[in-house]
Amino acid sequence: MPYSKGLIGTYRRLYEDPPDETHGAGQFWFHRAQNMVCVYMAGAAGAKFARQANPDEYFVWPLFHGVRVTAGAETKDVPAGSVVILPPGDSTVELLEGGHVWLGFTSLSADLVERCPNKAEYEPPLAHVAPLVAWPEPVGGYRIRVYNLFDLPAGKPQCYMHRTAMMNFGYGFPAASKAKPDTDLSPHFHEDFEQISLVHSGTHIYHMRRPWGRDGTKWLPDEHVVISTPGIAVAKPPDIHTIQLVSNGMPGGVLDFFAPVRWDYATRPGMVTNAADYPVPAEPPKA
Repeated sequence: MPYSKGLIGTYRRLYEDPPDETHGAGQFWFHRAQNMVCVYMAGAAGAKFARQANPDEYFVWPLFHGVRVTAGAETKDVPAGSVVILPPGDSTVELLEGGHVWLGFTSLSADLVERCPNKAEYEPPLAHVAPLVAWPEPVGGYRIRVYNLFDLPAGKPQCYMHRTAMMNFGYGFPAASKAKPDTDLSPHFHEDFEQISLVHSGTHIYHMRRPWGRDGTKWLPDEHVVISTPGIAVAKPPDIHTIQLVSNGMPGGVLDFFAPVRWDYATRPGMVTNAADYPVPAEPPKA
């Protein structure tokens, strides 16, 4: 099995797994949660990932290597250190140099769900995970949107959203270089949504705990799973989880991916970096 499903969390060490697919100059790994699909593309310059009639927007994260993105008649060369949102429809992501890039889709891209080795993990779906719903259309309509992380003032949140998903950088980007001590962790839980954490640099421990219920025979031992780069961890609600950077003296960072959009983040003043592009509805949308 090319991924590790613990009793609580789901983990994947891409550096230990052969690619799920190889096409042309690129190698590809796929992993899903209930409402999300992550794609990791690595390869030589010219490696491409193409979408035809993608049903909704999706994220592209060229953190360390530049890419060329095309959507319809629009093309942009995007430098490393960027967050990209591509519109629905036909689009292509191409590496401009040897390296890698992460992509984040929602499960509306049903064909991508089918390409995930863990696709059966959510059959049947988890009843306590909030359904995927679309928020209002972006200001000015759909287009390629590029946000350069290096243009942000120091200390500004690095949280981005589109109509159906949201992402946030744990530790910020560029990545941290100091290990996180055992005395400074931040365990928390989510009531009704999953969190995919993409390890883009460094080595981390994912601490996971299943809350105790009245039936002690169903209690599970805590999980403390070490994942290096590139890697994936998925936390399900209402499991308590926290991420601890343990590599020291080298960059270490994670990217957290959510779908649908988090109401708590979207309504927090100053939290969402691209809030001007995506209106927040008066109340949480219903499925």
